[in-house]
Amino acid sequence: MDEKKDPVHQGIVWRPINTIRPKVIGIAKQEDRLLVCEVLNDQGELKGWCPLGGGIEFGETSENALKREISEELGCGIFITGDPFICENIYEHHGFTGHDIVLAFPINFDDPEIYAKKRVQICESCGSLHWVEWIEMERFRSGEEKLFPPALINQIL
Repeated sequence: MDEKKDPVHQGIVWRPINTIRPKVIGIAKQEDRLLVCEVLNDQGELKGWCPLGGGIEFGETSENALKREISEELGCGIFITGDPFICENIYEHHGFTGHDIVLAFPINFDDPEIYAKKRVQICESCGSLHWVEWIEMERFRSGEEKLFPPALINQIL
């Protein structure tokens, strides 16, 4: 395939980078539900769910990175309510290997409206749209829904 027409080389289709990536995510719970963002495959089909967050930039603390990411995604602030759970996530996505070190902080939102919305659409920095929803934690425990990174299931649910 011509690289100029290939969506992977145009940056349209996401692929893991060939390096270890530091990430931070926020674990927001409401009763028996967890706030998560959809993870889609290349065909736009639901692959699973992941708490909100993103990459930690060089020179940025993990706490500041999480506050920045949540502000960009939901337009609100957060309170970090405890120490992070740290996990390593090595995975495959469409034949490409990814490797993340993930810090997962428990959080609360400073905007009560976030808790009132069952579902909200966000726009990622790359321009892609994703749904964020409050999903019952039992759906992850039972295997009905997939949670990424998988190590979270035993640690936070």
